[in-house]
Amino acid sequence: MSDPDFGPLPQDGSIWPRLWRGMKLRCPRCGVGKLFKSYLKPVETCSNCEKQWSHVRADLAPAWAAMTIAAHLVVLIWHFFFWNTGMSTWMLIALLCGLATAIALIALPPMKGLFMAIIWAKGTTDS
Repeated sequence: MSDPDFGPLPQDGSIWPRLWRGMKLRCPRCGVGKLFKSYLKPVETCSNCEKQWSHVRADLAPAWAAMTIAAHLVVLIWHFFFWNTGMSTWMLIALLCGLATAIALIALPPMKGLFMAIIWAKGTTDS
């Protein structure tokens, strides 16, 4: 069984390899071409398989996921490393806010790639 847009389906019918390719910022269809031309701007078409990505919109889901990941990691870091330190409150808040921002910015492109792959794999795009 194969679909012209998805290529040959894996033998187990799993979409997990395609989702993983999206998280690695590669084209979920072929795994070779880049998915983004800049930090969060998707390419118009894949340079390898010519799949159009300009119509796949992930909107706010990647930001939500990145902030959720950042918040959970910062709470864990605060609890295990900064709970009983002698740091002043303002210094701790500044450090943890900066850390949360850095984690969210690092997690945002892989989350956008993941959600673009999910949207594409489920066939819920406009075009």
